Amino acid sequence: MIFPMSLAGLAALAAGLGVGLLFGFFLERGGLGDARKLTALFYLQDFTVLKVMFTAMVVASGGLLVLGAAGLVELGEIAIPGTYLWPQLAGGLLVGIGFAVGGY
Repeated sequence: MIFPMSLAGLAALAAGLGVGLLFGFFLERGGLGDARKLTALFYLQDFTVLKVMFTAMVVASGGLLVLGAAGLVELGEIAIPGTYLWPQLAGGLLVGIGFAVGGY
């Protein structure tokens, strides 16, 4: 296994916690945790959050391709979970209602 997967136990938890904290810190510093900004996305008035998250996905995908080409990550070992349509729709609906109520 290669770097991220080769960590075990406490080291893997610490790496995940560190990455999560950094991600949350930068989202907050960018103002993307603001309830008004999130609600404006649902009202189709401000697409900043959508643009940032889409850009993050494209950069992550490109980074994985580059790391795979360099031999640092084995792309075939990345697990992609199956799609469970109805539970995901229900969860998305609940999260959307929560954001809308929180922004209201």
